[in-house]
Amino acid sequence: MSKVELVNNKDHHKIKVMTHRSSQLGDDVSITGVFPSEFVQLQNEYVIFFKKNAQTGLFHSVVLLGFVERENLYLESDNWMAEYMPLSILRAPFLIGFTEHINNGVPEQVAAVHIDVAHPRVNHERGEPLFLEHGGNSEYLTQINSVLQAIHHGHADDEAFMQSLLKYELLESATLKVGSDTLTGLYTINEDNLRQLDASALEALHQVGYLQHIYMVMASLGQLKNLVNVKLNQNQQQSERQSPSQSEA
Repeated sequence: MSKVELVNNKDHHKIKVMTHRSSQLGDDVSITGVFPSEFVQLQNEYVIFFKKNAQTGLFHSVVLLGFVERENLYLESDNWMAEYMPLSILRAPFLIGFTEHINNGVPEQVAAVHIDVAHPRVNHERGEPLFLEHGGNSEYLTQINSVLQAIHHGHADDEAFMQSLLKYELLESATLKVGSDTLTGLYTINEDNLRQLDASALEALHQVGYLQHIYMVMASLGQLKNLVNVKLNQNQQQSERQSPSQSEA
């Protein structure tokens, strides 16, 4: 169970955060949220899709990491097998919370860094410190601040992008089948509808940068073959380990 607290020097001065990658530290996820500002970097190594939130009905951008629950094909031992790591992965165990401040007598909600002190990455012995020995934020905490700021702005950017995709009917469902695994619930760009947009619609998308986002999503589909091959290779290796050797037959 999570235990979220506002980060402060008094209560968290001795806290450290393990930053290596491991399924035991929460990296065993098959899908993670991403933001349009990441698309250029993501499309070189990941497949970008869209997913609908079952509770809110809103769409958001994601990248596919595996084909079944808790499968992360980018995770090998303690290594992340890609140069770029999504912000949503980097941020753990931190999150954006809000504290109330009084501004000219008027209460307002201000974004602030919070930490889940019950997260498996959090301890007092190993990892990156949050604060310097004699006070002040560590370089790591400063980096996390930047990550959370990017995520904070990224949510609004992603929501606006999704609204445009829906407005021009540019989403279509995608079903992925790899071996015996079938993955549903993902959406991608409807290329037929994109081709049918008139010049004014394309210009409107271009002016706000959304046309580039769309092209990055489409380009990322080329990474799907690589991810499928990793999955099939793992399946083959698992099958070989389970099969008796010829000498034992």
